[in-house]
Amino acid sequence: MICCLGPRGSYSEKAAVTFSKAINDSEIQFEDSIYNVFKAVETNPEFFGVVPSENSIGGSVSITQDLLLEFPVKILGEVDISINHCLIGYDIKKVTEVLAHPQALAQCGHYITKNNWNITPVDSNAKAAKIVSEEKDEKLAAICGVENAEIYGLKVLDEYIQDFKNNTTRFFLICNKNKNFKTDLKPKKVSIVVELNKNMPGAFYEVLGVFKYRNVNLTRIESRPSKKEIGNYVFYIDYEYYDDNSALLRDLRIWALNVIELGNYFVL
Repeated sequence: MICCLGPRGSYSEKAAVTFSKAINDSEIQFEDSIYNVFKAVETNPEFFGVVPSENSIGGSVSITQDLLLEFPVKILGEVDISINHCLIGYDIKKVTEVLAHPQALAQCGHYITKNNWNITPVDSNAKAAKIVSEEKDEKLAAICGVENAEIYGLKVLDEYIQDFKNNTTRFFLICNKNKNFKTDLKPKKVSIVVELNKNMPGAFYEVLGVFKYRNVNLTRIESRPSKKEIGNYVFYIDYEYYDDNSALLRDLRIWALNVIELGNYFVL
C-alpha cells in the first residue's frame, strides 16, 4: 500500500504511480494531509508513503522536512515530477476566487495578481478541484493538473499558468524505519540532518571539510529552525551516495553535536 496526498488527480498520485512500478506495489491510499501520510506509515509498518520534498519554484516543502525528523521513517527513493498548473472551473470571465495548495498559489502568484483574484488555500490541488466541482459556483476555480478537469467534470480554462514554465516537484518515497525493504535499484543519494555545537567556532566549516576530504559531492544544503530556541538551526544536507558512508558519518560526528541519517535511496 502506497499512501499519498489526495484526492484522486493530485501530483502526489502521479509520483506514487511512478514509484509503484519500482517497488511492485500498485495499491494507492489517499490521505487528506501530508501529516496523515507520515502517520499512516508510522502506524502501519508495511505501508509506503509519498510526500513532496521540494519544488523548483517554491523551494522546500517545510512540513515534509520537519516531519522527516518527527516521525520514525526513512527515505527509500526520489523522483521528479513535471508540474503543469492549469486553471479549471466553469467560466474564466466569472472567476473571482481561486483555490489551491499554498505551494501552487505561490507558484502562480503573478497570474493570480494580474487577474485580481482572491485566494483560498486548501490541503491539495486535487482537493481544490473537488471542492469547485461540488460547489458548482462559477465564481470559483482551482489550480491543479489538467487531468482533474475530466475527473471532476470541469473545464480547462487556462494552462501553464505558473510564473516559471520549468516547474518540477521532487517527491520522496518513505517507509517505517523498522521496515526491511529490499530493492535491486542501487542507492544514488543520501540525506542527513546535522546539528552543530554552537559553542564550537568553525564547526560548519569543518563539516564541509569532511565532504571535501572524501571527495563527496553535495547536492543540497538547507537550514531549518531546530525548534529548541531562537537562532538555533539544523542543516539538511543531501549528497551523492558514498560507498563508505558509515566512515563519512563517523567523521561528521567529530564536529557535529548530532547527525541523523534520513536515508540512502534510489533516484528514478
